[in-house]
Amino acid sequence: MISEINTNKLKIVDKILKPYPVIIYSNLLDIDHINSLQKSLSDENTTFDKIVMGNRKTILKGSSNFIKFIKKSHSAEKVFNFFENKDVFDFFFKNLEDLNKSNKEYFYPNFKRFEYLQFFNNKNRNLFFKIKNRLLKISSKIMNVNKVYCDLDFSTAGFGYEREPHHDKENRILNFLFYINDFDSSDGGNFQIFDYKEKPEFYLRQPLTDNVFELKKIPPRQGHLITFLSTPNSIHGVDKIVSNNKKRYFFYGSYTSLEKVDWKMR
Repeated sequence: MISEINTNKLKIVDKILKPYPVIIYSNLLDIDHINSLQKSLSDENTTFDKIVMGNRKTILKGSSNFIKFIKKSHSAEKVFNFFENKDVFDFFFKNLEDLNKSNKEYFYPNFKRFEYLQFFNNKNRNLFFKIKNRLLKISSKIMNVNKVYCDLDFSTAGFGYEREPHHDKENRILNFLFYINDFDSSDGGNFQIFDYKEKPEFYLRQPLTDNVFELKKIPPRQGHLITFLSTPNSIHGVDKIVSNNKKRYFFYGSYTSLEKVDWKMR
């Protein structure tokens, strides 16, 4: 019997305050969920949307492949339904913000409140959606509200996959990464946290590599969920997978605003 997913089961494994707030949880999914997800992602009949970043095969929310995948995988559907929830967004955001406030100098989002968009898919490109999207952006500015939706992909990564130091798109509020299987640190695929050697005048999405250094490396551990605020200084990456015979299974997502988030320095 696969149990329901809820925030009450979560246990904090670690907290990282600087250079940006990161909280790692365990107990999001039971072992039946985890095994089911890995089995579905490794199924030769599973169709992925594209291959990116060296060797990452991914299924993107809103695609026909994503819809087929969550219909085929009961566990994937439960994961999707869990994160597609305003209360879940509020839970992770509050915990990260509470941690963030213990830092004397920290970024905070400069807006009054959020309004959650259920089942919103910003990748849709049809005319009706474009008009609706534009109207939502206009109304959010008038009401001084940040309209927020969940984005999510299920992925598998193999030899050659890596991510350079970067921070995510400027309209993201917080990100989450869940490891479906263990991975040896020596095989690569580790989540990297970077800090600046010198505070920059402008925070680039892809900073100059000679101005950042790896502060901490988090190896993939089955069942661990990494959450972090997507602040201008949330520079992170993934070191290159060097194993020829192992794959890293995971899902990655974010809570994203329709507009660029106006982060301010406290």
